[in-house]
Amino acid sequence: MNKEVIMLVVTNKYAYAIIIVNGIPIELFSLNKYYNHLKKIKKNKLSTINNKLNSLYHFWLWSLSNGTEEDEDIQLYFARYLSVLESGFQIRHVSSIDEFNEEIEYIIYESKPKQFSTIEKEKRAVESFFKYMSTFKAVDYNLEKNFLSYAKQAKYNKGSSYGLKMSKYIQEVLLDHKSILPSQDKRVKGDIKAFPFILFDELLELANSREKLIYLLCGVCSARISQALNLTLYDLDYSSKNVWLIDPFSNEQLGFHGTGRRKFLTLEYNINITDDKEHNKFGFKYQIPTKEGPLIWLNENYRTLFFNTLLAYNPLPESLRKPRHPFFFVRSTGKRITKDEVHKTFKKHLKILQERHPEIAYRLNALGLHSLRHMFGNVMAMVEARLLMDKKINETYWIRPFTKNAMGHVNQSSTDIYFNRGWDLDIELGKYFQAIINNNLMQIKVPIGD
Repeated sequence: MNKEVIMLVVTNKYAYAIIIVNGIPIELFSLNKYYNHLKKIKKNKLSTINNKLNSLYHFWLWSLSNGTEEDEDIQLYFARYLSVLESGFQIRHVSSIDEFNEEIEYIIYESKPKQFSTIEKEKRAVESFFKYMSTFKAVDYNLEKNFLSYAKQAKYNKGSSYGLKMSKYIQEVLLDHKSILPSQDKRVKGDIKAFPFILFDELLELANSREKLIYLLCGVCSARISQALNLTLYDLDYSSKNVWLIDPFSNEQLGFHGTGRRKFLTLEYNINITDDKEHNKFGFKYQIPTKEGPLIWLNENYRTLFFNTLLAYNPLPESLRKPRHPFFFVRSTGKRITKDEVHKTFKKHLKILQERHPEIAYRLNALGLHSLRHMFGNVMAMVEARLLMDKKINETYWIRPFTKNAMGHVNQSSTDIYFNRGWDLDIELGKYFQAIINNNLMQIKVPIGD
């Protein structure tokens, strides 16, 4: 029986994708060029690059076993793929067993059904590859090499072109850096992604000291989990009770010690943050808050709780860690705790909370650690609503800019994704404004005629 190989490799130096079926190797051309483009020109972090290449890889695998339909250009072909992602797909292979003169069919790859938000990310990632290829000559698209080649070989055992048509419309779309297809994201807006603030204190009680510190950073400082896990021993000021989160890949941000973080890690610890496998997988994304400085706290009581909890958390001293490093959240061995480990514990805590509170258990379904960051925006939106209903409209002007800065957003539109109230409060707010309208409606005099 022939051995099938499906492989995507992404390292600090290169990216490579290949599939071998019936002894026929098929490589995803131009992947490594695109990898270098993302790394050296776009300056994407390795975690971001890995996510983009995985999305491209998924599309490539599907395309290898799904030919084009009649009069189907790449726009229609790609639209069909995105529709398939909703229900998921399998790639099956039939192989013979010579000893028994039989054939068996089995799955060599399976994509589970994806939500609209995930499909949107997959769409953007694949489109960015096409847009990158559009900066070269048209022949460099290599569509007949990159996509559908296995299906073609399997059917005809030839390398003739598929003629995957690039219409003038599509070429213009790619060159203009617009989307090939409109967004299919039809998510319900609201606080559905936010961890319920009413259960946050109970979540903290379930956590040990290390987890509690992480939950506080993500929930009441709006930190992304990757940012929280990049906290170092040098980012805590016990006298002023301030905390900094500094991008380890950058020298632009100065921490409490006053040195560019990337340079500091190299000089003090001999850590090359780009190439060191133990440290480069955490990522960071964007600076938080937007204006350089310490983290902004949702409530001073939580800041006090954070620093009190520090006394109970006793990580292995830096001098005993092998190799030595300054990152704060570690296992008992001194090795850094990963996002997956925190997520696994968070899921256990969610299950406990669901059992304790069956009446709102549905609000905890499918939540991840990022729901704590959403909780921050959700709470700020609720504060705005309460001020409005208390007739303190003059005190609301600062809330959205404050939230935007605290969450590290450059554009208000990014903050709006998080700035969502619960449906019950939105209904209450709607009734409040409706009452104002009703009370004033009869006072409006509409002139009759000219």
